[in-house]
Amino acid sequence: MKKSVFALCLLGAGAVYGQTMNSSTTTTTTTTYDSTNRANNGATMSTPMYNNNTSTTGTTTYDNGMNNTGSSDMNSRNSYNSTTTTTTTTDYSSDSKDRNGTRADGKQGRFGIYAGVNFSRFINEPIPDNAYRAGWQAGLYGRSGGTVFGQIGLEYRNSTSNLIRSGSGTTVSEVRGKIDQHFLAIPAYVGLRIGGVAGLRIQAGAELASLVAIGNNNFQLGKDDLNRTILNGLVGAGINLGPLTLDAVYNHGFANVFDNGADTKRRILAFNLGFRF
Repeated sequence: MKKSVFALCLLGAGAVYGQTMNSSTTTTTTTTYDSTNRANNGATMSTPMYNNNTSTTGTTTYDNGMNNTGSSDMNSRNSYNSTTTTTTTTDYSSDSKDRNGTRADGKQGRFGIYAGVNFSRFINEPIPDNAYRAGWQAGLYGRSGGTVFGQIGLEYRNSTSNLIRSGSGTTVSEVRGKIDQHFLAIPAYVGLRIGGVAGLRIQAGAELASLVAIGNNNFQLGKDDLNRTILNGLVGAGINLGPLTLDAVYNHGFANVFDNGADTKRRILAFNLGFRF
């Protein structure tokens, strides 16, 4: 189930590249009528010229020559030339582009790096502790161009959460402490750009996170006591400040944190400062 949902997110992120349809229409028409009457001695009797621009398609030439022999010995020649060139240019695009077909800066595809802080806690614990503990993350990503975009990345995350357990015996009623977990995650998003260069980005997706390490704790918990692969839902928003980016992400854990069947889930709020290039 985890892999199926994550695969759907990957397919969605890869399927949102901007779609563009181009067709060209430009019509240029030149028509020339040339009528010239000449005498036998080569003198020009009359030379009227008519130029007319029209939308006629095709090339047509009419020649009508007549020679008369008599007292006037007059030669007449009428020539009609018509030349038409047709080119069609029509642009249909899902994105606003300039005359060269380049997207606005805020809607171009980008690669980027980022780092930031997160605040996480466990929910559905037998003895709840609703306090958020601070952690950190750093990652990189690739983001497609267009108003609707796809994004996929790689992130290393440290998540710290408080934990309370009932104590044993009569002297200790409960044990309090924190758990440091280190994850390698692959987040995938589908998003929408709103506005121009400094426009708002909103996005949603999912990530597959793999537990790589757990810190020392008061509960003697190791990697075997926790689920090593967790599927999380993601919702985020961000803005561009030139080459800098500011993002906020809510991380909603779908899978249980512990491997013993307890219904403990993780919730994370993350804030990132990044650089795109």
